[in-house]
Amino acid sequence: MDDNAAKQDEFSFESDEETDMHSGSGNHAEASQNEETKADAMDEKEFMQSVRKHLRRLIAYAQSADVCLQQEAAELLANEAVQPARQRLIVQHGGLELLLPLTESTDNEVRRLAAHALANLSVDTENQITLAREGGIEMVLSLLRSRAETNATLRQAAKALANLAVNPENKTLIAEKGGIPPLVRAFRESEEAVQVEAAAALANLAVDDNNERVIGATNIFSNLISALSSPNDDLAQQAGRALRNLSVDPANKAIMRGAGAEDALLDAIDIITCDVLRAQCERVLANLQHHK
Repeated sequence: MDDNAAKQDEFSFESDEETDMHSGSGNHAEASQNEETKADAMDEKEFMQSVRKHLRRLIAYAQSADVCLQQEAAELLANEAVQPARQRLIVQHGGLELLLPLTESTDNEVRRLAAHALANLSVDTENQITLAREGGIEMVLSLLRSRAETNATLRQAAKALANLAVNPENKTLIAEKGGIPPLVRAFRESEEAVQVEAAAALANLAVDDNNERVIGATNIFSNLISALSSPNDDLAQQAGRALRNLSVDPANKAIMRGAGAEDALLDAIDIITCDVLRAQCERVLANLQHHK
């Protein structure tokens, strides 16, 4: 593989909070943040003691038919998983046992919160391995495959897959477990917020050469090329990264050329103002023209 055809490094989403935190301004805000960080570090031991102490209660909440109790457990897990220092500890101390019944809840909001928790927990590299080993991929895919889920739930599920797919072995596992078709469907049929994460997940999966061919066979190229002109910068850039990683395989190149991708990319390059996105499109074009 020559330098022009090199695929781009994987993308991982940062964790985000379920509720916005109030922040001050100026130097006072900076000082408060530093103090809070120190306090959090000192409280990690206390936090995990609390998790161990209350784990059985939280699992009972998660397994309960009471939606309010389920939501309490799911929201707690999603918000605590925002903090990097706690992501690994939550998984190590039974957090996944909480999540399985929550992803199977009859309530849409509980399932969304569970997907959010999985997205946050999957940022951690060790968690990516543990989640895959203990059923996390299946949890996420069950949400992503459902026609009943809201766009908010699909967005978090796709984000979790994007993070899990950073791990090389998970790329293969996600594909083997049927993860590519629901991601393609999510990109084609869902709103932009979902498409961003679906494109990122497909781009990460396509770093694997076999996955690149499987994704290419879905003929998603026209959808990705259309997204390059989206006013949503995140969507356009993730679509560009996906196209870059999908334009290395010879069969994919032939499909893209046959669909008029070269002319479409040239047109896109003429109007794109983002330097990063323009560079992605130029790399895709170079891939298509290499050994033509």
